[in-house]
Amino acid sequence: MASLQKANERKIKASDSIRNHRADRGRQRHRQVIGSYFPLKRAGANFKALCPFHQEKTPSFHVNSQRQTFHCFGCGVGGSVFRFVMEYEHLDFPSAVRKLAARVGVPIVEERAAADEDRQHEARRTLLKLHAEAAEWFQENLLKKPFAEAARDYLKNRGIDRRVAKNWQLGFAPDSWDAFLKWALDRGYSRSQLLQSGLVKPRDEDRPGNEVYDRFRGRIIFPICNDVGEVIAFSGRLLESDPQVAKYLNSPETPLFQKGRVLFGLHKTKRALIEANCAIVCEGQLDL
Repeated sequence: MASLQKANERKIKASDSIRNHRADRGRQRHRQVIGSYFPLKRAGANFKALCPFHQEKTPSFHVNSQRQTFHCFGCGVGGSVFRFVMEYEHLDFPSAVRKLAARVGVPIVEERAAADEDRQHEARRTLLKLHAEAAEWFQENLLKKPFAEAARDYLKNRGIDRRVAKNWQLGFAPDSWDAFLKWALDRGYSRSQLLQSGLVKPRDEDRPGNEVYDRFRGRIIFPICNDVGEVIAFSGRLLESDPQVAKYLNSPETPLFQKGRVLFGLHKTKRALIEANCAIVCEGQLDL
């Protein structure tokens, strides 16, 4: 009986330890999320900063890690980390949840009413995954592959160093008709999925079921993201001007991408635009 009681006590202590560890991780993530937007300074058991939601000279914005809340004693805004992301990023609740879930690697299970909606959701999820992986492939080409040396030199001459290239996920598409196609097929994507993404094109537009080839070839690649930072399309720029070929080539419109509704770089500049209450719209990605 004594040994059984000791074993139970050890289980209870282990369970308490796990709960405490998870609670600590939750408090730390809460602070890290808000602290990723602007610096927080420790103030006793809490943290404080100048409030991002109104102008002030003395910090009145407080983050309570124990309760996992924030509150500004100046303007009164406050709530959970979801409320913070909604207010700061100007997102609705579902978008804020998806953004935070992606940040910590937690899968989101959404209930859908009909089979058609389920198929559309799954197709969208697959396209987002394809675009994210394609962006990584393009960037690895730019940063590591010998065939991208000219692209690296071009960007260097334009004042774009490795740090900026990584921050903006710049990449390079090799001057090949099927390099991306072969890579994507090896990753398990189907030709129909690749056609739907716009990353490959049919050789005969009237017979899309036949041969396909890479849309982007021999171009510096700029990922185009939605306002929560998901890659939804690409823009490719030639290294050298050619009067026979367009300098910039964009993804076609897809289930993810409607050109007239997306502004390049908005996911990185949205807060600054809100604070400045103005925007300067540039012609090309490198102008930004």
